[in-house]
Amino acid sequence: MSVRSAGAARSRARAPGALLAGLTLLVAVLGTGLAAASGGCGGGSAPAVSAHPFGTPPEAAPGVHAWAAGEIGTLLVTADGGATWKRQKFFLSERGVDVSFTDVREGWLVTDAGTVLVTSDGGADWHVVSKAHLQVKGLAATDARHAWIVGSTVGVGGGPGSAVVLATADGGGTWARTGFGDAELAGVAFADARHGVLIALDRIWTTSDGGRRWKPRRQVGLTVLTGVCAGDAQHAWVAGWATKDGAPLVFATQNGGVSWRRLTVDVPEQPPGALQTRQIVAGGASRLWITCPAGVLASDDAGSTWTLQKVAAGQPQAIAAADERHLVATTTGQPILATADGGATWPAWGQNGLLGQPLVSVAAVAAPAQQ
Repeated sequence: MSVRSAGAARSRARAPGALLAGLTLLVAVLGTGLAAASGGCGGGSAPAVSAHPFGTPPEAAPGVHAWAAGEIGTLLVTADGGATWKRQKFFLSERGVDVSFTDVREGWLVTDAGTVLVTSDGGADWHVVSKAHLQVKGLAATDARHAWIVGSTVGVGGGPGSAVVLATADGGGTWARTGFGDAELAGVAFADARHGVLIALDRIWTTSDGGRRWKPRRQVGLTVLTGVCAGDAQHAWVAGWATKDGAPLVFATQNGGVSWRRLTVDVPEQPPGALQTRQIVAGGASRLWITCPAGVLASDDAGSTWTLQKVAAGQPQAIAAADERHLVATTTGQPILATADGGATWPAWGQNGLLGQPLVSVAAVAAPAQQ
C-alpha cells in the first residue's frame, strides 16, 4: 500500500509594484493552507510520506499464506508471503490473541474474551463454535477437528484463577477440561492429534493420547519459559530465558518428551534483555527460529549451533513458518517481517499508524504446488 501527500500548491504572478507584493502574499497564504490541508505543517511544502517507511518490502511469494492476530475484530492476512497484507474481519468486538491454520482453508482463532472461532475457507467466513470463558494463553490445532486451548479461569477481582487446558476432537462441538492448579501456563504445541507438549513458566508436560493425560517431565528453576514447538512425535523444543541475566534458554527432546536437555545458545553479546526469547517455531526436521528483541535466533542443525539474524525494522514477536524458507514474523510495533530465504534477510512491510494494537500471533502455511 502506498500513501502520498500532495505538495503545496504554488503559483507565480507578474505585476508591477504593490500589486506584485499583494499577489505574492496571497499566494503564500494559499500555499500554506493547501499544505496544511494535504498534511503539510509549518507553512512549507508537505514532506512526502514514504510508501515504504521500513525499507524495501518483501518480494512476493505466491502461495505462501499467513494470518496475524492482535487487532479487535480483524486479522491481517497475506497470500503472497508477506509482500502485501489486507484486513480480514471476524465481526466481533474482541481482540484475537492466537490463531492456527492447518492448511490454506482450515483455521482456528481464539479471542481475549475466550470466544473460539473456526473457518473452512481461509478466513473469508468465521463461525463461533464455543465460548471458553478463559483468559487465553495459547492455541494449537492439527486439523479441522482437533484443537487445544490453554489459559486460566477468571478469578476473584478479574485476575487469573486456576490453570486449564481444553481439548476438542469434534471441531469444537464438545471440549474436555483438564485442570493444572496454580501453574502459570504459557503455551502448547502438538505434532499430531496425539502427541503434544505443554509449558508453564517453569514446567514442561507431554501427552501421547491427545491430552487426556499429561505427564510432568521437567521443572526448571529461575527461568521463564515462553514458547514451544513440535517437529514430530519424537522431537520438540521449548524456549525461555534465565531470570538471573536474561540469557536465552532452549530445551530439546528426541524421545517424545521423556527427557529434555538444555542446548547452548552461543551468539554475540547483546544489550541486557535483548536476547529474552518470545516465540519459537520449527521448519522441517532441523531448522529452528526464535524471536527476541535483538532479532531472530536461528539454527539449521536442530539447535546445536545458533546465529542471530537481524531484521529490517522492529522487535520480532510472533513467528510462523510456512516451510523451511518462508516465514512471517510480527513485531511489537508496526512492521510485519517476512523472509523467503530462511531468515538470511528479513525485510519489513507496513505503515506507521496502520495497526491499532500489536499483532501477537501469526500462522503460516504454503499452498500445495500446482500440478
